[in-house]
Amino acid sequence: MDEKKETTVSWERESRRRHPWTVLYMLGMRIRRDSEAFSGVERTRRQALELQDHGDAPPTWWTRRRLSGWAEQRDGMTVWRLRPRRRRPRLRVLYLHGGGYVHPLTADYWRLVRALSRVPAEVIVPFYPLAPEAHADDVLPRLLDLYRSESGLPVVVMGDSAGGALAVEIAMLARDRGLRPPRRVVCLCPWLDATLADPAVAQVESNDPMLAESGLRAAGRWWAGARDPADPLVSPVRGRLEGLPRIDVLIGDRDILRPAIDDFFARARAAGAAVDVHEVCAMFHVWMTRAVPEGRRTRRWLVRRLRSIATR
Repeated sequence: MDEKKETTVSWERESRRRHPWTVLYMLGMRIRRDSEAFSGVERTRRQALELQDHGDAPPTWWTRRRLSGWAEQRDGMTVWRLRPRRRRPRLRVLYLHGGGYVHPLTADYWRLVRALSRVPAEVIVPFYPLAPEAHADDVLPRLLDLYRSESGLPVVVMGDSAGGALAVEIAMLARDRGLRPPRRVVCLCPWLDATLADPAVAQVESNDPMLAESGLRAAGRWWAGARDPADPLVSPVRGRLEGLPRIDVLIGDRDILRPAIDDFFARARAAGAAVDVHEVCAMFHVWMTRAVPEGRRTRRWLVRRLRSIATR
């Protein structure tokens, strides 16, 4: 999916037979009942608080071996910066992790960070505060300030799931406050509608091995705080899309966040915004962070994409 100057929007579907290992991996997700982490309000809250007690996963041993990195404290957040040891970065990626605004960063994300560093890029990963204690109005100003402080290299704002929504919101806030725009926004399986109001969500849920509507909707309410969950700074699908940088969206069709992408795409087309959707059939939520063949293929795709951005 290359940059398209003649059109503002594009939608590409990748349809391949799943690798046998991926079929088994997804079966394992169902056997483990992974989706129960977001099944029901009380279960979601209880599990989220248990995970938060353990905290965000620091860079893995292999990540520290492959990359040069350090942590700094900023506005009550631990912020990791990682870069290649022997190559000068051509790009800076501000990566905002997912987890429904309630789960801390897990070790899987460092696999993606290692891949992104091959651009070569410096990757910035903030451990931002989480709901139900923290809310959008607590966290967005801190992330915007972190984005605003970066200079010297082109900046791509990237995130997955809840972090994908945050990436779009950072671009919206930068536009509204007259800040320089990101070079690109990249959204991996983004949670663009915190209300999950589309009736198609219920239809997709039976095929989603990872997410459940009830707990995820509760997490969206907690994150919204005093705002309506439909507010554009919680559900960016309802925001004004004019004047944003080009946005890449990657999504699988076995993901309850998939229906909102249709709405986002239609709104982008109407607004003349530049959005490219890359849909991978039979894939689950944030597969690109996982150790499956399709995940490796998508990580390579992302590296090629970022390299093309860095040369512009």
